[in-house]
Amino acid sequence: MRAMRGTAVAGALPIFDPSRNPMETPAVHPAVGEPRCLPGAFVVVSPHLDDAVFSCAGLLRAHPGSVVITAYTGLPQAAHMSTDWDRRCGFPTAADAMAARLAEDRLALAQVGCMGLGLGFVDSQYGEQPPDGQAQLADSLVRVLAGLGADRVALPLGLFHDDHVRVSDAGLDASRACPGLSWFFYEDVPYRKRPGAVQARLAQLRARGVMATPAPLKTDLAGKADAVSAYASQLRGLGGLPDAGAQAESYWRVAGGEEPRA
Repeated sequence: MRAMRGTAVAGALPIFDPSRNPMETPAVHPAVGEPRCLPGAFVVVSPHLDDAVFSCAGLLRAHPGSVVITAYTGLPQAAHMSTDWDRRCGFPTAADAMAARLAEDRLALAQVGCMGLGLGFVDSQYGEQPPDGQAQLADSLVRVLAGLGADRVALPLGLFHDDHVRVSDAGLDASRACPGLSWFFYEDVPYRKRPGAVQARLAQLRARGVMATPAPLKTDLAGKADAVSAYASQLRGLGGLPDAGAQAESYWRVAGGEEPRA
């Protein structure tokens, strides 16, 4: 999550190898080896390093063995470029920013008890998106989900930020290739607080034939504030995220999925 808008390009994997294609094997952290999603757990798809915890820490804590897949974990070719958002967060270069964000993410995911995977695509602040960027994301998600053995997936609803919309739409594309899974949306923090944002997105999805109904999923908010605070650089750029740890999380079941269960 960043307080800006833009588009994304496919980029580097692992984080310090901009020459590698993100369609290759994704980077894994903090676990060692090949992660697997435990039965009854969730895969949460996160646009940036922080979105899953800001929006879903309670869900992750309540479902041990869950996995977070983060789309934008790669470096741009010009790894020493400097952007306004990175400077606001305290970093002189993209390389410095991504190294710190990965470290923050490891700490936060450890606090909510889940593993993380990075797809290696490049954040929109670093460049333009190729025409097939959404298709690449969808293909990568399908492949990684198959390897995880997932049965329940939570996507960003796709509020305000172009990266969030793109990841949400790519997830919906992936859902059509994985009809045996149960699919949910989570409301993107902090964008869900923008007046009318949730309602406008749901209406847009309905117009495309995507129906969503409220899903009262089990959450555990104890300790969420500590997990959120691990993203010190992002909170610096945002000017803080008041009460993020105490806010109830909101989920929607995508039509065709199973009834939510604890």
